[in-house]
Amino acid sequence: MPPPLVLQFLIDAENIEKFAQHGLTDRQVDQVLQNPYLIIDNRKRRRAPYLIIGEDNGGQCVTIPIEPTDDPVLWRPVTAWPCKVSEYNQLRRTRSRG
Repeated sequence: MPPPLVLQFLIDAENIEKFAQHGLTDRQVDQVLQNPYLIIDNRKRRRAPYLIIGEDNGGQCVTIPIEPTDDPVLWRPVTAWPCKVSEYNQLRRTRSRG
């Protein structure tokens, strides 16, 4: 199954608080969609079925678990964090192939 099309995030106060717990802002999360990113399946039995891995406009790698909304191109970030080394490497490998 191909990854979903994500054109926009639905962000609310709960999201912003969770981003802040990981040292990120809603602006950084939104910026990931402005740059090349990777969508992969999340681990089984997680709230969010997919992870987006990409960079903000400053080049910081960010991982965002996303869940669907009623709009197929509008997705809700569950939280976001600076990429783990494995996530960063996965993004780099994908870019080097493309």
